[in-house]
Amino acid sequence: MLQLYAALPAGAQAEPRRLVGFRKVTLAPRASTRLTFSVGARDLSVWNAGAWKLTPGSYTVHAGRSSRSLSVQRVVTIS
Repeated sequence: MLQLYAALPAGAQAEPRRLVGFRKVTLAPRASTRLTFSVGARDLSVWNAGAWKLTPGSYTVHAGRSSRSLSVQRVVTIS
């Protein structure tokens, strides 16, 4: 299982990390594969004053086997 989490900018006043995607894959021993995820604006938005709002800033995207084992991270900036 691969899980994808996003940490929103502080200005979003949201939870520290949110699950934005996951995929269960079965691999043979020592095998590998490449997975692609699409994360939409709604996945990164926060409900505020009756509407979904995408906060400009730096979003850190983490990937790993679980929320306690996130071995990869990248920063994406949305302006």
